[in-house]
Amino acid sequence: MANRYIPFGYEIQNAEIVIVNQEALLVKSAFELYIAGKSYNQIAERFVLSGIRYNPDSAKWNKNMVKRMIENEKYTGLEEYPPIIDAKQYHKANRIRLSKNIKADSDKMEYDKFIRTHGECPACGFRIKRQRQGHDKGAYTAYKCSNPICPAKSIHEETLYEYINEIINRLIDNISLADAEVKMQSRTNESIDELTNEIYIKTIKDDTEKDEILKDIYKLAKIKFKAYTKTDMSKITEKIRQELCKYGISEKAPLPLMETIVSKFYIGGDKGLKIKLINEKILEREG
Repeated sequence: MANRYIPFGYEIQNAEIVIVNQEALLVKSAFELYIAGKSYNQIAERFVLSGIRYNPDSAKWNKNMVKRMIENEKYTGLEEYPPIIDAKQYHKANRIRLSKNIKADSDKMEYDKFIRTHGECPACGFRIKRQRQGHDKGAYTAYKCSNPICPAKSIHEETLYEYINEIINRLIDNISLADAEVKMQSRTNESIDELTNEIYIKTIKDDTEKDEILKDIYKLAKIKFKAYTKTDMSKITEKIRQELCKYGISEKAPLPLMETIVSKFYIGGDKGLKIKLINEKILEREG
C-alpha cells in the first residue's frame, strides 16, 4: 500500500499545496461525525461507501486513517496548508478525543486489574503478574506466572485479550455453554447412601456408642452440604444466563459481565486460556 506524503485532502500542484475538493468533503465529514459521537470505525465504514480512496491502490478505510485526520492540526491552515476546517472545530474534536483517551486508560487499568486478581497459573497455581518484556521498540506487555521457577510461558497482553474475547463472545452467542456440569453427583450420592446405611446398622446394634453415631451423623450432614453446594448450581447458572442476555457480541469482552460471571482465569497452558465461571463451569479456547 502506498504511503501518503501529505495529509489526505491535499495534493501538490505547481510546487504548491492545494485542496482536493472531494477528499476535503470527507475531512469535514470526519470532524462533524466525530463531534456528533461517531467512532473512528463507524466513520471509516461510511467512507468505504463513498468510493473515495485514502490510498490509490486500496478502497479500504480503517480507524487509524480517520484518527490521523482528527489529530492533524494542519487542516486548520498551519504550515502553508490551506484550511479545510476552522480551529474551533479542530479543538472541539480533540477535546473529545483526549477525554475518550483518559476514559480508555482508566477502563484498561480496571480491566487489567480484574485479570490479575482473578488470574492463576494452570501449571503451579501461583498468581499471574503483568510485566514489561523485551527492549526498546521490541518491548511489549505480557502476563506470566509469578512463580520464578515455573516453566510456564508468558502470554502477550493483546493475545490474551483476544483469547478472553473469543471465549466470552462464544458464551454470549450460545448461553447454554454456561450450564454447570454435574459429573461427580452420582459418586457423591453413593457416599451418602453408604454412610446412611452404616448409621442405620449402628443404631440397631446394642454395643454402638452414642458419640460414634453422632459423629457419623455430623459427617453425613457435611457430605450432603458439600454435595449440594457442588452440584446444585441451577440458581447460579440462571444468574449467569440472565447476565449474558444483556450483552451482544463485542470487540472487547465487557468488564461488568466478567465481574459478574467469572471466578478464575487459568492463563497459560496448551491453549493459552481457560475461564472458570462462578458455577464452576470451565470454558476453554476452541483453537
